[in-house]
Amino acid sequence: MKDAPETMMRVREEVESMQPIFCQVHLLLNGSSSGLNRHLTMISIHNLMATLTRCVIVYTRLEKKVNDVCGFNDPTTSWRRAGVIADRVKWGLWRHEEVLVIIEDLQRQKLSLNLMLTILSW
Repeated sequence: MKDAPETMMRVREEVESMQPIFCQVHLLLNGSSSGLNRHLTMISIHNLMATLTRCVIVYTRLEKKVNDVCGFNDPTTSWRRAGVIADRVKWGLWRHEEVLVIIEDLQRQKLSLNLMLTILSW
């Protein structure tokens, strides 16, 4: 991805930075995170569910964008050629402005989840 647009690199960084947060939420929901469960009443489970739902929506928009750019949504593209197409991403379809909105949404959801986890671990 050496010639990838800056926004693509930022999307990758945002997605990678969400991984540890999702791991903490997973631990919380499974009851494996010591000390967090006693503070769970401070955060409504509905708020957590709403934030996670918004994350799914943002990730779905991002997945659609990446699939459009890579040609995965094109029914004429065979899965054998998908790797070749992925290597030759059509940067013109990336649309910088649309991706900036997705990046902002990712950051917003990351902030919300981080805040909830901070409150729960306090």
